[in-house]
Amino acid sequence: MTTRDIVFLALVAACVTAAGFVAVPLVGAMPLPGMRSMAAAFFYGFFICIGLLKVRKRGAVFLVALFNGLVLLMMSWLMLANNLIAALLTELLVLIFFRDFRTDRAVLFGAGLYMCMSLPASLVLAGWLGGPMIARFLARPGVVGLIFLATAALSFGGAWCGLKIGRELAKAGLIRS
Repeated sequence: MTTRDIVFLALVAACVTAAGFVAVPLVGAMPLPGMRSMAAAFFYGFFICIGLLKVRKRGAVFLVALFNGLVLLMMSWLMLANNLIAALLTELLVLIFFRDFRTDRAVLFGAGLYMCMSLPASLVLAGWLGGPMIARFLARPGVVGLIFLATAALSFGGAWCGLKIGRELAKAGLIRS
């Protein structure tokens, strides 16, 4: 990975972080865990897809998550841990199913999957730390399932939009994929 790739992924992480800072407070008062992931899912899918279209290398999702997580570390170490676990799971699944990000299908899969992996990582970490609200939430699998499905739909929807816009940017010569 070149310095140019790392800088581009840092810019993608900045976009993801900024979008999260706008979207997450809109649902911050809702008492359901997972709502924050759902609120930001479309933007994460979109921007990560744009990043992966330009930098089709293993570790690209991890770098975006690391840069984003380092900013979120100022709020809680759990946010950094959640980002890194989700990125590692995403990279692993892309490696298993596609080997790398060379195809658009792999890019779409990886970009859409990241927030899907973030939600269970967050619930497991919070449950492990013994939060009573998390335990009550996990006792309602229907609600957990609906939030997960909505997060997946928004994340993959954002990734699909990112793929479409990224292809147009590549045709215009603004990014080299």
